Amino acid sequence: MNEKFRVGIGYDVHALETGFDLIVGGVKIEFSKGSKGHSDGDALIHSIVDAILGGACLGDIGKYFSSEDNKWESASSDIFLKFAIEKVREMGYEINNLDSNIIIQKPKISTYISKIRKNLS
Repeated sequence: MNEKFRVGIGYDVHALETGFDLIVGGVKIEFSKGSKGHSDGDALIHSIVDAILGGACLGDIGKYFSSEDNKWESASSDIFLKFAIEKVREMGYEINNLDSNIIIQKPKISTYISKIRKNLS
């Protein structure tokens, strides 16, 4: 068994409400509602961060970026992703592949997918 091969699974859900921006994978999606959250509410990045940290047995996003801490209010989730990548690299791991599902009724985000991929990579 290869000790350097790890798999993590992440999952996140946010309600869509007026008064918030809709951020998916670090990309602002034009829509009348946005993702309600303590930070920017980017459920895609939050789930990726949970998968990265979980795969390395480092806990979850809340362990490092508590929604009880005002320091993270309205923070960009890119900060969380960079942190998670840095933590696993310190352990000698590299991310080899990532697959995610975005479940949302509206808006259609197909025109944003390439921009989201580019931002995440």
